[in-house]
Amino acid sequence: MSAETPAAPKKSKKLLIIVAAVLLLGGGGAGAAWFVTQKNHGPDDKAAHAKKEPAKKPLFTPLEPFTVNLQDERGERFAQIGVTLQLEDPAVENELKDRLPAVRNQILLLISSKRIDELLSADGKKLLAEQIRVRAARAIGVDVADVPVPAAAAAAPVAAVDAHGVPVVQVAAAAPAAVTAPVAVAAAKPAVENPVKDVLFSQFIVQ
Repeated sequence: MSAETPAAPKKSKKLLIIVAAVLLLGGGGAGAAWFVTQKNHGPDDKAAHAKKEPAKKPLFTPLEPFTVNLQDERGERFAQIGVTLQLEDPAVENELKDRLPAVRNQILLLISSKRIDELLSADGKKLLAEQIRVRAARAIGVDVADVPVPAAAAAAPVAAVDAHGVPVVQVAAAAPAAVTAPVAVAAAKPAVENPVKDVLFSQFIVQ
């Protein structure tokens, strides 16, 4: 009996080690499962499976071609231009159709104010398209900002030439600035998005 007594603690220790190992393995498996689950359902995965808003389908509204006389001191010139307005909101399209006479009038006045040389260049056509966007938006009641127009380089008047034949330009002396009371500057208006997204030319004849 005395020889078998020491064996009991060894078996107990061995059993405790086995139980601890099983618990550790079980905990490790649960931890691995949790890690894999979190990885598969992380923010990147959620973002990838998030519902994306469908892109808005463009709406194209063609206008009857404009035939107008141009401003030109060299003689009678005219332009025949077909315009299509690109929109995104069906409500804007309906508003544009309801106010079509006002829209056409604004575009007609704009084109008729142009000179033939302003419409012959690619930059001139791009500027016209942007200006039509503004005129069309304002005609339906949207107060959008004006298109910045590049300043044309004006030729300075030549008064005389020097001894070497180089033109001498006379510059008038600037008048003294009048002293006025300070004027309060109005705060700039927030930018208003133009509902007319683009202007496409279906016809462009200038003669």
